[in-house]
Amino acid sequence: MVSGAAARRAYQTLQLLPQRTSGSGVALGLSTGSFHAPQLLDNSKLSSVTSQCRSLTSTTILRPFSSSRTFLAPSQSTTSGIAAEVYSKAFGTAQRIQGASRYSILRQFSTGTALRKEAPKATKATAATRTKESVEQEQTQEQESDADKQAAKQEDQLNEDGFQQSDRAKRAAQVNMSARLSKEGKASGQGGWAEIVRLVKIARPEVKWLGISCVFLLISSAVTMSIPFSVGRILDIATANKDAPTVLGLTLNQFFLCFAAFMTLGAVANFGRVVLLRIVGERVVARLRTQLYRRTYVQDAEFFDANRVGDLISRLSSDTVIVGKSITQNISDGLRAIVSGATGFCAMAWLSPQLTSVILLMFPPIAIGAFFYGRTIRNISRQIQKNLGTLTKIAEERLGNIKTSQAFAGEIQEIGRYNKQVRRIFALGRRESIIAATFYGSTGWAGNMTILALLVVGGNLVRSGAMSLGDLTSFMMYTVFAGSSLFGVSGFYSELMKGVGAASRLFELQDRHPTIPATVGKKVISAQGPIKFSNVSFAYPTRPAVSIFNGLDFEIPSGSNVCIVGPSGGGKSTVASLLLRFYNPTEGTITINGRDIKEMNVKSLRRRIGMVAQEPVLFSGSVAENIAYGRPQASRTDIVAAARKANCGFISDFPEGLETQVGARGAQLSGGQKQRIAIARALLKDPDILILDEATSALDAESETLVNAALAALLKGRSTTISIAHRLSTIKRSDQIIVLSSDGTVAEVGSYNDLSADPESAFSKLMEWQMSGGEPISRPPKVVTEAEEIEEDLEGMEDEDVGEREEEVKERRD
Repeated sequence: MVSGAAARRAYQTLQLLPQRTSGSGVALGLSTGSFHAPQLLDNSKLSSVTSQCRSLTSTTILRPFSSSRTFLAPSQSTTSGIAAEVYSKAFGTAQRIQGASRYSILRQFSTGTALRKEAPKATKATAATRTKESVEQEQTQEQESDADKQAAKQEDQLNEDGFQQSDRAKRAAQVNMSARLSKEGKASGQGGWAEIVRLVKIARPEVKWLGISCVFLLISSAVTMSIPFSVGRILDIATANKDAPTVLGLTLNQFFLCFAAFMTLGAVANFGRVVLLRIVGERVVARLRTQLYRRTYVQDAEFFDANRVGDLISRLSSDTVIVGKSITQNISDGLRAIVSGATGFCAMAWLSPQLTSVILLMFPPIAIGAFFYGRTIRNISRQIQKNLGTLTKIAEERLGNIKTSQAFAGEIQEIGRYNKQVRRIFALGRRESIIAATFYGSTGWAGNMTILALLVVGGNLVRSGAMSLGDLTSFMMYTVFAGSSLFGVSGFYSELMKGVGAASRLFELQDRHPTIPATVGKKVISAQGPIKFSNVSFAYPTRPAVSIFNGLDFEIPSGSNVCIVGPSGGGKSTVASLLLRFYNPTEGTITINGRDIKEMNVKSLRRRIGMVAQEPVLFSGSVAENIAYGRPQASRTDIVAAARKANCGFISDFPEGLETQVGARGAQLSGGQKQRIAIARALLKDPDILILDEATSALDAESETLVNAALAALLKGRSTTISIAHRLSTIKRSDQIIVLSSDGTVAEVGSYNDLSADPESAFSKLMEWQMSGGEPISRPPKVVTEAEEIEEDLEGMEDEDVGEREEEVKERRD
């Protein structure tokens, strides 16, 4: 009934009071320090007679609360506000329950009977509810466990499969490597003769000294080839048994003296030949390296995106040495071998045509073998040069980032990677050695067999008197000289093919013209004025299918401080690259003061723009040299002033001051020091446009404040400053903010106050995302205290009791 149900809910709530209010704050708020809630009547007590139940119900419900007027009275000094409020509401509810109980007694309803009848039902209902809740809880736990297992299984499967290729990745796979140099060089065909002609043309400025060396070559070759003839004449004289033998009208002593002088002349000529050719070779290599380095340095950004630095270094170093050797020393040795061989064959034909015909039978196989050997060596040489470029790249990249490698304990794997490439080069070298050994071994064997055949045939000719012993000796010596010359020619050809393989790589680099010439266009006297991007679309040349900008439109007022923000990969740094004309937009125009930058001279345009990148780059040299990099003619006073404006006071702590060597890539300086030197370098340049790509990211708060103050004082009203930033301090001080969206367009433009005032703006959402560390900010769930929960329970019971009383009054009227 009414009073019984209300009483039961009140008692159940009061039984929870000691548990819900057992905290230290509540304990301190009670006068007695402990409290025992009235207990709910059990079924045995409810089995009394109706009158006893009425009395028992009345006293059991009311007595604890009537006595609690003093028992629960809050202490004036130590009572907790929460406990006092809770017990006060409970006492009020009990009084309302008492009135309902008295009214039901007048109607001759037995509260005890109602409690006795409803108690088992309530117990069963409670048990059923708890059982149902337990079952539901177990089912929920099982479902959560199954879901966790399924999620873990899916995660493992994703880890095994790797990252799934997105549509953007598929577009990015459509690369354009037209600017990439081939690893082996592009030969022009015809057996490499076009490269040989170009190699000879490279040595054209040294034609005078090459001519003198050729004269020396002829003299030394003539002296050498006269030795077999002289030996033959001396042997004929020695076997003739004449009293006064003469050689060429000279006595033997005179002949020996003249021959000694002739040999000395040959030695001097050989000395001059070697010296001149070595000097000419070094000049050719130096000229070739200068031309290639100049050609490499004027290439555009697309070229360097497509090619590895290590491969370019290999072309500038080892390839140039091979080419220089091929067109100087190797050509000299080849000409010497050709002259000696031709002279030897002519002498042999003059001495004995029969023996010469025997040699000619062995010549074609050797010549054919030399041809195929040279082609094979050329191909292997190209592969070796390609792998040497890769090896240089590995060494340059890893040693340049040695600290990162050591931080991840990657020494073993890096050494293994380097050794793997070394083994590849060794395998190619071993293959070359085997081929060379096979060629030279077979040709040596053929030469020995030829000499043996000459001895057999020549001995028969000497016995028959058709040939003298001296002529046979001269012929055999000419054979040896001609054979060595033949080997020299084959070696010359193989070395020449190596040079051709290296030259094809060099000529490929030398023949490439940049898509953005640095010296074409009108010179830029001033870059002041508004900067406007009009319907600019752009995709990197190496990834033409991935669009960075699609109809980008914005304008930067002259002399303003503009900040460009946007999501990662949104093209913020690409704006700077396009403005510096590292690339040309695929569509649209970029103008400065109304002039299209495509019509401007790139070199003069870049002289009017200062750039401070997020990762500062310093070059080996002194601090002063790095600051004056943009203005090499700057005075010492200007360098010091720029350093002070950029807060480079740390220079005074260096023993050598501005002459301190910064090391390779500024390795001797900290990140903040390198950043400030880079800022000083840009300030000394006095640019019309200053681009700061996270320029203060490596500075501490104090240094950043000082540098920002210096920049503000220097650039206000003169230079146009474009800041690419994530830091809120950099964004706040800008006059205008350009927000880029991920779809390659401008999301919005405005001041910091205007954009941040609108919580739905793209700028506000971007800042919210960044400040939350990449996680969206959501409102925390409402936390309900225990006191509020008890209050809600009591208010609910009060509402239910009032409703039951209204129904009872309605029934009574009926």
